Amino acid sequence: MPFNANLLPEPQNEYVAWVDVMGIQSAMSRSLSISANFVFKLHIAALSAPRENVQIYPVMDGFYACSPCQNAMLAFLRNVLTTMGSIFLETPQPLHRFIARGALAFGPVIHGSQVPDGVDPGLVGHEQYKSAILLGMPIVQANKAEGFAPPFGIYIHESARAFAPDGQQPFHHVWWKWVNPDVSHVWNNLLERLSSHYEWCSGRPNRLLYDATRISAHKQLATEYFSAD
Repeated sequence: MPFNANLLPEPQNEYVAWVDVMGIQSAMSRSLSISANFVFKLHIAALSAPRENVQIYPVMDGFYACSPCQNAMLAFLRNVLTTMGSIFLETPQPLHRFIARGALAFGPVIHGSQVPDGVDPGLVGHEQYKSAILLGMPIVQANKAEGFAPPFGIYIHESARAFAPDGQQPFHHVWWKWVNPDVSHVWNNLLERLSSHYEWCSGRPNRLLYDATRISAHKQLATEYFSAD
């Protein structure tokens, strides 16, 4: 019996964020234990963040987060990035530091948990597996846009700059700055630490498997992102 796509539920517009660890391939090529430290700290930060009206889909070194509510999504992302920034600031050894970043898109998605078993008999009895699946263009958009994000920053895909849920406004900039008075103690210290970290990296590109041009580009992104408007 073929898969019956006609039985799929109607997709609903939601925000989709993709957040991951920068340079995880290089880190994992160097050390399993160090890269595991990076990956699990990111996932623990996601699990510890406020998740009301937010659904998380973990994928190896990162996660997708979905929400129909802009405020819920931003509160979640702010908490995750604040936690990641705090860990970065509190880690004295440069080799043990890691950086997260992400991107945000908006559009129609289907959650696997909403897909009825009737679409294919092979799904019957596999609710947990099915619930780990997420479908929709914003997934691709957020994943591809993450490469434009600054360190510890969020890049806003054009879908989230053009559209928003009813009663809410689209984003007006390509970057979302998560700083507010409650987290300024982390935000205000990140640029200086990032600058010194990238200086350290620039002297060891071969050892770190980190291309020198990428080091320079990431340092510039951090300078622009964390500088005052």
